[in-house]
Amino acid sequence: MGDGGTKQEARMKSYSDISLLDAEKRLGFEFQSIKVICLSDITTAAVRDGVLDEADVWHIKEKIYNNIVDYIGFEGYPSESTADFSEGNINDLIYTIIGPVLSCVRREIGRDLRLRREKEIVSIDGEASGKGGFVVMDVLSVTERNYVLVVEGKKGSIGEAMKQCLLSMKDMWDNNNGGYIYGFATTGESWRMFSFNGVLFEGSRNMDVLFLGMEKEGGKEEWISNYSAIVDCLATALIEGGYP
Repeated sequence: MGDGGTKQEARMKSYSDISLLDAEKRLGFEFQSIKVICLSDITTAAVRDGVLDEADVWHIKEKIYNNIVDYIGFEGYPSESTADFSEGNINDLIYTIIGPVLSCVRREIGRDLRLRREKEIVSIDGEASGKGGFVVMDVLSVTERNYVLVVEGKKGSIGEAMKQCLLSMKDMWDNNNGGYIYGFATTGESWRMFSFNGVLFEGSRNMDVLFLGMEKEGGKEEWISNYSAIVDCLATALIEGGYP
């Protein structure tokens, strides 16, 4: 029994060790062929469906703007050209963005959504696994949990984050045995959203969520008007994701 377990572990590949080409083969499509999601549809979904009202969304965006400004003050503007900027810094930023959205959605929809860092995801065929940077799960009972979304952050490489994100999403969907799974790939400054229904992956264009000087006068209004689509995307993913 022990030898069998050792052989299986040796055979299992980490998402990070799977090449881009092998990831495309495993998923069955070329990444550049992903259908583009229209952001205007996503950014109205939570309000349109009556789960959140416009005041809720404004309050969340205002809180996240303040979080990001504090983050920049503490850790500096996220840039791969900064010598001591690391994926740990990206994870700090991800948390300041996803936390307020998750808190509001949990309160409004009454689902037991839990945020987990470095959550291990294993494919149902036992051939691949990885640790999602941030994973949200819906706790249905003591023994039953559904994956909802995953966020993968990589320093300076949204392509590498995208690869691990899509592999995670496919295995999460298989473990859920249906429904919608959402994912986000980010460098901290730039984000992309993805959805998967078991057949088709769709992805947004790149979304910038920070800009230089956003802490100055007028920055909050500019951020909410032009840089806050990530809030609507996260809200939509948390509301719609995970159902089998």
